[in-house]
Amino acid sequence: MSGLWTGNHTTGLATIDLRRGGIRGQFIAIGASAAALGAGLVLRPVLGHSVYLLSAPALAISAAFGGWRATVTAALLLSAGGFAVDALSGVELFARVVRSLVFLVTGLGAAAGLRIWGVEREATAHWIDDHAQREALLQASLAIVADALVVIDDTGIIQSFSEAAEQLFGWTAGEAVGRKFSEMMPPGEDAALSAPAAADNEGEDVSGSFRKLTGLRKDGGAFPMELRIGEVRVGDQRFLTMVIRDLTSMQEAERRSEELRAQLTQVWSLNSMGEMASVLAHELNQPLSAVANYLRAARNLIARMELDDDDLIDAVARAGDQAVRAGEIIRTMRDLATRGGTLQKPESMAAIINEVDFIVSLMARDAAVRVVYDLYRGDDTVMADRIQIQQLVVNLARNAIEAVTKYPNRQLNISTRLDADGGLLTIVEDSGPGIDPNVSQRLFQPLASTKPEGMGLGLSISSAIVENHRGRIWVEPSRLGGAAFCFVLARAGNNGDGNGRTDGVRRR
Repeated sequence: MSGLWTGNHTTGLATIDLRRGGIRGQFIAIGASAAALGAGLVLRPVLGHSVYLLSAPALAISAAFGGWRATVTAALLLSAGGFAVDALSGVELFARVVRSLVFLVTGLGAAAGLRIWGVEREATAHWIDDHAQREALLQASLAIVADALVVIDDTGIIQSFSEAAEQLFGWTAGEAVGRKFSEMMPPGEDAALSAPAAADNEGEDVSGSFRKLTGLRKDGGAFPMELRIGEVRVGDQRFLTMVIRDLTSMQEAERRSEELRAQLTQVWSLNSMGEMASVLAHELNQPLSAVANYLRAARNLIARMELDDDDLIDAVARAGDQAVRAGEIIRTMRDLATRGGTLQKPESMAAIINEVDFIVSLMARDAAVRVVYDLYRGDDTVMADRIQIQQLVVNLARNAIEAVTKYPNRQLNISTRLDADGGLLTIVEDSGPGIDPNVSQRLFQPLASTKPEGMGLGLSISSAIVENHRGRIWVEPSRLGGAAFCFVLARAGNNGDGNGRTDGVRRR
């Protein structure tokens, strides 16, 4: 609509210019001048020297209907014609010259004034056209922008309210303009908008600043929103332009993503338990069988009374130790599979690794893999969820063991030490084939796997666990010839002396 109106308006101006500056205007000037001079000749005896008054209407008609060019033509014709009429009437030469010059100057002055007025009028019309086009373009742009746009003055009064804002808040523009924007937020939330004003008073630039607040719809419903604030000045008056985005969908997506991540972590845990179930069943039989054997021996000793009390006590104690060992295996596996939220607290990395040593040892023994531990003995306390980090270590160790099963030299190294930034670095490395550099770039992405039968979830979840601890995980070539998976966690305190390395290594 605005484009059509602008086009018609411009065409109208062009028509006026052609009419005023064309041949028609010249004919009007000539006709009006001739009529005035003819009337002057006829009425000369009656009007005398006042005959020049008849030229004024001719000049006015030329200006009104012919434009500034016709006015110049009429001024020249009336000045020359008046000079001739005065000559026929016997007026002295000096008087004729003075009258003609005065009239000529008056007519040209009128033409100049008319020209200036016309130029200003055309400039104003063009400015109006340009402003209308810009306004139409702005309104069309705002109509397709998904985010709401609200403009307030420095007192918080709404000056502009876009269509998207109407849909977001439930107020029409007519209802919203003139209201305080604070009415569209819970009490106390509007204090966040006073910060940009205070900053501006101190000379700071607030354009582009963000605020995350709570909005209120007309029906009273609350929703999270993000405000991006810009500043506009018109003369001495200051306005804040706010681009408002509804964060409801984004926060819901983030919540759902966290739920899915937790579910994937649980699936991974249960999957890990399933893979080791047969090994654990076999291993649990060993301490339970030992319990039965020791108790059988104790029963025989009691029946035959061939040994003293110390031997009997030792046999029963050994049976108890084996029962405790079996219970410890079950307890640890239950903890690894237990669903629960993240609980990060100060934990010793060495203690975390030692608690899953029996699992790693079981997997390594069945695959005939040699395991070497080289753990930092200084302050290795990190802020960690013990169960999640245990899951991480077991997953990396299992991957390493699977990688070396087809190679004659089967070795797994698990080591910890301080890194250059004071964090605790844990390295799980193997003597396997290593990892293709092209694969390593996407190794921690979901569905990426180095095993044909793999689901591509283990390393992705491992990465998520490290990120949840604000750490960093990566893979690099191992000094053993295979792959080295490294992750760094921040220490709970930096009280180590830097000389906490073990005197030797522990091998299994």
